[in-house]
Amino acid sequence: MTETDTIAAIATPPGTAGLGVIRVSGPAAPELGRLLFRPSSHNCGWQSHHAYHGDIVTADGTTLLDEVLMTLMRRPHSFTGEDVLEISCHGNPLILRTILEQLTNLGCRLARPGEFSLRAFLNGRIDLTQAEALAAVISAQSAKAHQIGLAQLKGSLGVKISELREGLVDALALLEAAIDFSEDISEHETPLAPRQIQEAVTGIEFLLSTYRQARLITCGINVVITGKPNVGKSSLLNNLAGRKKAIVTDIPGTTRDLITDTITLEGLCVHLTDTAGIREPQDAIEKEGIDLVWECLEKADVIVLLLDGSKPLTNEDDHLLRQMKKRTDKVIIAVNKSDLPRAWGPDQLADRLPAHVNCLDISAKFGSGLDALKRALCAHFTPNSGASDNGYMITQLRHKQSLEQALANLTAAGDLLASGHSPEIPAFEVREALDALDEITGRKIQDDILDKIFSTFCIGK
Repeated sequence: MTETDTIAAIATPPGTAGLGVIRVSGPAAPELGRLLFRPSSHNCGWQSHHAYHGDIVTADGTTLLDEVLMTLMRRPHSFTGEDVLEISCHGNPLILRTILEQLTNLGCRLARPGEFSLRAFLNGRIDLTQAEALAAVISAQSAKAHQIGLAQLKGSLGVKISELREGLVDALALLEAAIDFSEDISEHETPLAPRQIQEAVTGIEFLLSTYRQARLITCGINVVITGKPNVGKSSLLNNLAGRKKAIVTDIPGTTRDLITDTITLEGLCVHLTDTAGIREPQDAIEKEGIDLVWECLEKADVIVLLLDGSKPLTNEDDHLLRQMKKRTDKVIIAVNKSDLPRAWGPDQLADRLPAHVNCLDISAKFGSGLDALKRALCAHFTPNSGASDNGYMITQLRHKQSLEQALANLTAAGDLLASGHSPEIPAFEVREALDALDEITGRKIQDDILDKIFSTFCIGK
């Protein structure tokens, strides 16, 4: 898969900006710099990792294109592991396109999406977890998602996988030795499962346990606000969002469609959804809206059930509370209109919901109690600090599936040895587990999977 041609791309986002960067990687990069660059100093020594000021001109030297900074990073000490040229020019799209056209006229090929990162992987500069982390850092929607991606970019997850792998290589060596000396082992002496297998099982189970929270952190938390009509759902959305997103009126059934907004709470990306009030539908349109609510509640990470504390509980409230019993692990009860006299007490919820369900008094209109509600939302997703700080949380479905496969193989190996089987089949299972781990870091990976991973990257990265 090694590429020998030279590629080029605009590495900064489309649009007008103060600066733009064009990246070139491949064997022709140094010569291309010499052909197009006119340094402002006669002492330009083209030292690696030094920025030089000057002008960039057309290939025939007749036309000035822009005033730039040019940096040459010689292999193997560059991002891609090849000779890399970076041209920092003014961020006018016309200038960037013109310079890129000069490079292609001189034999450069336009880079495919993610091709710079692919070359870095193929040349051993990064492993596959770091390549995926690079994309995650670029697309992170919250501070915590960025922290996880940055830790993995530094290689923390790859190091953890390597530690698991080293233990399994030792275990496999012990099993292989038992196979080689099987004639010296009596039929009643079966080798015990190496401790490294159980240690690897424990490590894999820990990584798998981080997946759900890691995905919520990186993709965002879906919070659905539900309740009967006119209970204050739209006011709550507007107050949490800090702007008027939903229409608020005294007419029941004003909200008929899903209204969404995204906020950040304590470094977490939170996707809020305001829904139609749940009641007996008055027409076909309202029925469609209420059907959407139930679909949305099934997919929610957290449900905020809003009740009106200023009026007695109704049959509609009872119906919703009964439905929430199936989802108590992700339900927060918010009793709205705390600014008005209370028509019922918290004891009336005692026989309707378990005691561990959060029940908060709020005023969606005036904002009181919303800080406590925000803290309750974040409390659902406090990650294991050791895992997140070290970048050990797994965020990719691909990683999860490979770890599950490795866990199944190692469990089978342990069971076989415990039941008295000879070591040949357990050794096979350990080898399969090693292959699964190698798929995560890219030690062993199919070309079509590589293509799929890097095709999602932006051009120029």
